[in-house]
Amino acid sequence: MKQFFNFAFLSAIALSGTFGLTACSSYDEAEVTNPNFNPETNEVLTKFVFNVATGNEATTRQSSAATQATNTETFRGIDNAVLFSFKRAAGDGKHLAAAGAADKRFDLSRIVSEGSINKDASSRVIETSLPLNTNSLLFYGKAIEGTSSTAVAGYNLYGHLENFNIATDETGKALSNTTIELASRINGNLENFRKIEDLLAGLLTCIMNSNLAGDHHDAVTFNNEDVEYPDNIYWATYANTDKKSPVTTSHDLYALEVKLANVYKEMTTIRDTEGELRGGCAHNIVHTIQAMWSVINEVRCATPFCKEEAVAQQLAKRIHNRLEEFFNGTVPSTGAEVTNVSFKTTSSIIEKFGLDPNWPTSADAKPTADYFSAISNVSLAQFPEELYHLPAGSTHYLFNSTKKQFYYVQNYNTSAVGGGSGFTVESYYYPAELCYFGNSAIRVSNTEHKVADYPQTVATWHSSSWSGWTANSHVVSTTQSVAMQNDINYGTALLKATIGYGATTLKDNNHAIQQYKDNSISETDEPDKEITVTATSFQLKGVLIGGQSKKVGWDYLPKTSDNSVGYIYDCSIPNGTIPATGVSSPNYTLVFDNYTTAGTGQDKVYVALELLNNSGEDFYGEYGLIRNGGTFYLIGELDPAGKTAPTLPTHHPLPPYNSDGSSVETARVFMQDYMTTANFVIGVNSLKHAYLTVPDLRYSALTLGLSVDMEWSTGIDFGNVILGGN
Repeated sequence: MKQFFNFAFLSAIALSGTFGLTACSSYDEAEVTNPNFNPETNEVLTKFVFNVATGNEATTRQSSAATQATNTETFRGIDNAVLFSFKRAAGDGKHLAAAGAADKRFDLSRIVSEGSINKDASSRVIETSLPLNTNSLLFYGKAIEGTSSTAVAGYNLYGHLENFNIATDETGKALSNTTIELASRINGNLENFRKIEDLLAGLLTCIMNSNLAGDHHDAVTFNNEDVEYPDNIYWATYANTDKKSPVTTSHDLYALEVKLANVYKEMTTIRDTEGELRGGCAHNIVHTIQAMWSVINEVRCATPFCKEEAVAQQLAKRIHNRLEEFFNGTVPSTGAEVTNVSFKTTSSIIEKFGLDPNWPTSADAKPTADYFSAISNVSLAQFPEELYHLPAGSTHYLFNSTKKQFYYVQNYNTSAVGGGSGFTVESYYYPAELCYFGNSAIRVSNTEHKVADYPQTVATWHSSSWSGWTANSHVVSTTQSVAMQNDINYGTALLKATIGYGATTLKDNNHAIQQYKDNSISETDEPDKEITVTATSFQLKGVLIGGQSKKVGWDYLPKTSDNSVGYIYDCSIPNGTIPATGVSSPNYTLVFDNYTTAGTGQDKVYVALELLNNSGEDFYGEYGLIRNGGTFYLIGELDPAGKTAPTLPTHHPLPPYNSDGSSVETARVFMQDYMTTANFVIGVNSLKHAYLTVPDLRYSALTLGLSVDMEWSTGIDFGNVILGGN
């Protein structure tokens, strides 16, 4: 990006008349000087010439083809291009410092096709007209959208905007009516998303409410004798606080009863007030069911040593039957571990759920089969990643102990960093698209210039080779050529992320978790598991960037009204390999500038890395067990406090502007036309702070798992960002 952006940007725009662009103080002179002058409109037919320069380094990510991060990438073209002309009373040599109303709007549409220019042949010409006395120009555009056939169906590697609405008032000239808006990944599918959650929560509720009460008061025998037992035994009965047998209430739980009690507690005890959330994606549920079913199968196939254990065994059989209603699995009759667990077809699950007799009387009304009809053909195994292109941890559930019912969380924690309490699954956004922005005074010439006369690169455009031109001027009667004086640059910012290990052996959180469950455990018991890392231990699946404004305005800065804050989720990772030594290939994500006018300074930004556990080991994270093959999240903090503002470009001003048009110089994490660099480090204790679900990146009580050293490139480069502490 030269010194600012490590990918291509437009360097300038020029305007050239067919016989030379002119303006005049009288129609007669204009008619003589320039036959292209229209006295009825006070405009001159011109040739609109612009120049594009390419970047200078980098590889891979969102991908590099999307971000034009290297010299080798094909230029993606520009469409949705809009040009505004102004006759500013403030005088010549000025650019817009605040939203205003333009004199004329030029809808240029697809101004450059894909691959039609390169660094050596970068000029293109179109014909348009320009009002007399114009002294400022403003340009918008975005790269042509594209997708990749190698990506998961529906993923757009090039980002996606919901709106690119420039000056949408009735005249089409009022810049304050500009909204450039990130697109929500749920994309109108929220209703069906919620129905899938309701079905998953419903089947878990039925399973955990398995009982031997009422109509289910099955006959139980032990040593060929009938066993009498209370008519109110539910699975939850075994998890009573006094740890007594529900059959013989004066006796402690027997061995098989303890197994049932422990599984029930593990399933339903969720420390949500402390921040724990259970991963509700299909993959996590299948792994949870497989582990639970294995214990149930052990009890089901065991030899009971007393009547109490015989009753426990009968309940295990009922639980097993419930599980078989909803899941496939290889279930050994020996009581060995259950394997190959998967969902039955969704239509079958809906049917069995409707007939299942285990819905708690204390729970909310049971959904009907008709309620689920719209999702009867979806594949639950693909929820939510493949179905909705959302993070695996974007959906999670809790348990209501009063209602004896599971439910999915609709809103995240409302505490603090980044504003707003309405964060939902709709708040996951696609990355931004590659957008362009130009805001400039003009230079003029009384000489007709051919296309070949205009500089072809940034260096020559900003050289002193503009002989015969007057900078900081306006169109007059003798003008024959006009050039946009400042560069056109990216309105989008960029995060370049790499990840590596800070230690060869990582520790998990086993000791703290076990001590939480049983405070009698000594400091030397239950040591943390140690995992020796290799090049295949963990894989980067996605990057989530918090604090992103859904909408930006005319200057590509967050809109101060009618806005919401959420996450950009980038899951198009070309190379997620994390080497045992060194760092990963860089990955690039397009974002918006996160400037804030708050007097307390610029906001921190939390970044969560979505990682796949391929270590061959289950390990304990911040709150719970992360299975081998499962997804987890580590958080890094990007804090601009104490960082020096990057060196601003010489040849163009960047928003936000002071009243005199100069740039406000303040360090912030993301700055348009700049690349922020962060190397995230998985330290020796990072896994202790691994989350099973996506944490609320606004939340002030986050536990950091990544260390980051940030700096500007020439945006901020945060260097090493340690995940989860040292």
